[in-house]
Amino acid sequence: MEIRSYTPENLRALQLVELEMLAELNRICRKYEIQYIIDAGTLLGAVRHGGFIPWDDDIDIRMLRPEYERFCEICKTELNEQFFLQNHKTDKGYRWGYARILKKGTVYHRVGQEKMTAKNGVFIDVFPNDNLPSSYWANKECTIVSWICRKLLYSEVGVRNSKGINKLGFFFLNCLPKTWGHKGMQYLSHKYKDSDATKVRCFGWGSKEETGGFLKRWNLETQDILFEGLSVRGPKDLDGFLKYSFGDDYMQYPPIEKRKPAHTADYISF
Repeated sequence: MEIRSYTPENLRALQLVELEMLAELNRICRKYEIQYIIDAGTLLGAVRHGGFIPWDDDIDIRMLRPEYERFCEICKTELNEQFFLQNHKTDKGYRWGYARILKKGTVYHRVGQEKMTAKNGVFIDVFPNDNLPSSYWANKECTIVSWICRKLLYSEVGVRNSKGINKLGFFFLNCLPKTWGHKGMQYLSHKYKDSDATKVRCFGWGSKEETGGFLKRWNLETQDILFEGLSVRGPKDLDGFLKYSFGDDYMQYPPIEKRKPAHTADYISF
């Protein structure tokens, strides 16, 4: 199927392809006892809709750093051959600070990223969660260093999609080795890995909620939850997680004009 603009029918078809990758991740994690939780709109969809939010176009997964590293290592031999684990180690053109499971033989051109050299295809995101220090200044260090790292990694896209002073900034960042961005995030991950943190975050993602950190126990205290008929893992404190992520009224549908996919793609094929 080829998609150049979403319809309810082709969006549903895309969701079912993504569900294949979630099922494979779930299979591996259960076999090797790797803890994970579904995240963001995926979790909201499971609670409010029993699966995908009808207008959602992606799947998000969270893992604590040790579990994430185990998962990436096990995927080298365990991941079904129709899929590819994509990160900066397996794909030198990949620019983000988290992993993806990508389905081979598919195409997903996100607007503004068409010329990137990374492998391309329909995917789901897997976010590593690192300890977030409680100290104000250490927390600020994490915020600033991770922000710089993300901008450096994004610069290949930013230099094409921005204007004025922002375009100039991305131009200079794009001249720097992209490995510096990954090394900066690794520095933060290792520096605070043994701390008694109560919060965690993905340094490769920069949302307001991510910067503030998520309770570590949401990753540790988990339960089975149905998503499109598939038994996956979610936090036991569903209400606390979803209120933090979406507000107290998370069970209410947004206005009709906001019921649309979060990402913009100009060509998808699977």
